[in-house]
Amino acid sequence: MTTRESFRILGVSSKTGLEEVRRRFRLLAQQYHPDRNPDNPKSAEQFRRVVEAYEKVQAHLARTPKTEESYYRRNRRTAKQEFFEEILGLDPGDDTPAQAMGPDFRYDFRIPFVDALLGLSTTIMVPILATCACCDGRGRVPALEPQLCPDCQGQGRPVKGPGLFRSGPGCRRCRGTGQMREQTCPACEGKGQSQQFRPFHLDIPAGTEDGARFRFVGEGGASMGGGPPGNLEVVISVAPHEFFTRKGRDLFCQFHVSFAQAALGGEVQVPTLMGFATLNLPRGTQSGCIFCFPEAGAPGDLHQPPGDQYVEVVVTPESLNLSQRDMVGNLTGLGKTGMDRAAHE
Repeated sequence: MTTRESFRILGVSSKTGLEEVRRRFRLLAQQYHPDRNPDNPKSAEQFRRVVEAYEKVQAHLARTPKTEESYYRRNRRTAKQEFFEEILGLDPGDDTPAQAMGPDFRYDFRIPFVDALLGLSTTIMVPILATCACCDGRGRVPALEPQLCPDCQGQGRPVKGPGLFRSGPGCRRCRGTGQMREQTCPACEGKGQSQQFRPFHLDIPAGTEDGARFRFVGEGGASMGGGPPGNLEVVISVAPHEFFTRKGRDLFCQFHVSFAQAALGGEVQVPTLMGFATLNLPRGTQSGCIFCFPEAGAPGDLHQPPGDQYVEVVVTPESLNLSQRDMVGNLTGLGKTGMDRAAHE
């Protein structure tokens, strides 16, 4: 949001005094308060923009050319802090939360077997804890009705003992007003964060194996203390395939042929990742024979070559017709003759 847009949202100009800016902000904050607009889902976003605009305008009016650099370096959150202290009645002496890193998140993503081998580019919806847009992460918003201050019991001065009130500075929590002008944020229930679903583009490289983990720095949950966001870890789960199994970049499969096909030989069409490939079965192929299609496995990369596909032939018994039995008998006779000759030699 630019400074010019901030002035426009509040309906003020650069010549408007600070008190008038505060007055306009209070009016707009009341107008767009989520509690007053329960049927308007956009009220939380409008309320957040009003708070952000107030912060930028107040910072602009308080800054001078001589102190501009040091202002942002020292008091980057002065405007917002003043808003929550003066408007909400928070204790200005409270310590600023430590800028701890936001939480890390894990996302389990299941992909098809073929996508793991060939690679996949997709968009996933990642559930994360993001800063609440309604309260800007504070967990509190201006109350529609002021509440009695629990520290001074509405007297404006700290309690010293039963029935006694000491003189001196007013109550720091309510700033001497005796009333609290804040309430728990209805959007995040005071947590300062809410679960949201954020689209995240994910590129899964070819040859990704089951259980692979991808870590994305700074894509996790938002920090409650203004620190850096956490990290996102995507864990890949590969669904099994009905035909292929895998070991590294190599593929393995079983291909069933009839007894006649194994005995007589011939061409058969075997499924591969890229379609069907022709396998020439020699005559007398035995069940359990393994054939290889070079480079028909997972694609290669700069570090390793493509994998291969290994086909194990499984001979399925079946009933043979008369002609097939004769051909098998002839092959068997030829086989015995060859064996007898080898024995005599």
